[in-house]
Amino acid sequence: MIEKMWLQKLRKTSVTVHCLTNPVSVQDVANVLLAAGGRAIMGLEESEVQELTACCQATLLNTGVPDEHKLCVCMLAGMKANELEHPVILDPVGAGASLFRKKALELVLKRVKPSLIRCNQEEACALLDLERRPSGSVESSVVLTTKEQMSLAVTLARIYDCTVLVSGETDAVSDGERCTLLAGGDKRIRRITGSGCMLSALCALFCGAGLAPYEAACAAGSIWKESAKIAGKRTDQVCGGIGSFHVHLFDALDGLCQGKSEAKPAKGDHR
Repeated sequence: MIEKMWLQKLRKTSVTVHCLTNPVSVQDVANVLLAAGGRAIMGLEESEVQELTACCQATLLNTGVPDEHKLCVCMLAGMKANELEHPVILDPVGAGASLFRKKALELVLKRVKPSLIRCNQEEACALLDLERRPSGSVESSVVLTTKEQMSLAVTLARIYDCTVLVSGETDAVSDGERCTLLAGGDKRIRRITGSGCMLSALCALFCGAGLAPYEAACAAGSIWKESAKIAGKRTDQVCGGIGSFHVHLFDALDGLCQGKSEAKPAKGDHR
């Protein structure tokens, strides 16, 4: 359920998120923040990254397509955000895909304290054991029961002393004490490249609006699930494919964040 308080908080606050994100999904990350009422700044130049961080309300560190330079600026931005007590959201894309990524994440986590970690099940398992052998995939191939997924979220939250959102068919959110399961959505969202990156951006947006990380994760997860559900219904109504679902996903998010009730697509709307 999407609480009105969350949306009111978001609409009253002009939030800019510094997104050090995945180049695969950079445009969708920027657009999802705009659709939800926020803005994105994306800078990877070492000489300006801390300055950009200082003028934003939240920082998103997405480690997709990593290299030495990106990891350096992620640490600079994260440390500056920590210094300013701004929320830091970590999306450890492909955490278990290679030894390089695991060592890089280990270094980042030694230098930067995240407020919230948003990851899929396989990434969560890799964070739990940064020394295990590479899995060779950036997508989630781990299949956990709901109970196992929640237990993993709780464990990671306690280890890293932050809120953790572990995505899956059902999302699990924990701050180490409180726990929430977020059901619903539409399975087609898994066929949208960067859907997890976009969810992480929404987590950063709600954190930047002043919600505590646990509430921000619940808000972002709930609204993303509801957006997917609405998008699925609208796509089916027009007999559309995955491209239509992508468009309807943004339309649904836009409407929900503006507090509009669900509306059926206009007759003849085959986007």
